[in-house]
Amino acid sequence: MRRPQVWLLAPMVAVLALTLVYPMLYAVRLAFTDPLTGDFPSLANYAQLARDELFWRALRNNALLPAASVAVELVLGLALALFLSQRFPGRGALRVLVVVPFALPEIVVLTIMRYIFVPRGYANAALGALGLPALDWLVPGSALAWMTVVVVDAWHVTPVVFLILLAALAGIPEDIREAAQLDGAGPAARLWRITLPLLRPALLAALLLRGVDALRIFATPLVLTGVEGVPVLSSYAYHQWADYGNDAAAAAAAVTLAVISLALSVPLLRVRSET
Repeated sequence: MRRPQVWLLAPMVAVLALTLVYPMLYAVRLAFTDPLTGDFPSLANYAQLARDELFWRALRNNALLPAASVAVELVLGLALALFLSQRFPGRGALRVLVVVPFALPEIVVLTIMRYIFVPRGYANAALGALGLPALDWLVPGSALAWMTVVVVDAWHVTPVVFLILLAALAGIPEDIREAAQLDGAGPAARLWRITLPLLRPALLAALLLRGVDALRIFATPLVLTGVEGVPVLSSYAYHQWADYGNDAAAAAAAVTLAVISLALSVPLLRVRSET
C-alpha cells in the first residue's frame, strides 16, 4: 500500500482503536481481574456469575429469544416479500407501511408497545371488546411476557428481512418461473424448487445479519419487563453496572456475550461464503 493511502486510513484506524479496540481490551482485562485482590488473570468474576440465578436466566434467554425472534422474522419477512413482489394496485403503499416499524426510533416503538400491553392498555381493551378476559402481558418471568418480547422485537425488525428478500426476489429472472409454469409446475412447486433455492444466499445473509444482531437485544426486554422480567446478558451487564456498581461482573457478562456472538457468527460466515 502506498504511503498517501496509509495516511488517509490513519484517522479511521485511530478512531476505531480509541472507540472499539481499547474498550474491548479494557473490558477483557476487567472481566479477568479479581476485584478484591487485583489478581490477573482470575476467574473470580465468572465464579460470581455462576452463583447468580439471574445470570443463568439471562444466558438461557440470550439463546432462546434471538432464535425465536429470528425464526418469526424470517417466516414473516419471506411471506411479505413473496406477497409484495406481486403486481397489484396499492403495492407501493403497502411496502411503505411494512417498512414503517423499522423507520421508527426504538424508544418510540417501545413506548407505543408499553401503552398497548400494560394492564389497561389497548391489547386488553380489544380483548374486553370481544368479551374475553384481560391478560397480564408483562408479568416478570411469565411465558406470556417472554412471548410478548419476541413479538415486539420481531415486529420492529422484520422489515429488514423483508427488504433483503424483496431485493433478492427482484433479482430472480422472471423467465425461469415462467418456464417452470409452462412445464406444469404449480405455485407450491415453483416456490420449493425454484424460488427458495435461488433465495438461499439472501436467506443466509438475513439469518447472519439478524442472528448476530439479535444476540445484542437489550432495550426491548428491559423497557417492557424490567431488569429481572425477561433478563438477557446485555441487560444483566447493565444491571450489575448501574444498580450494583459491579464493573467487573458487568464486564464478565459482556465478554460472555461477545464470545457467544463470535462462536455463532463464524460458522454462519463460513456457510455464507460457500454459497
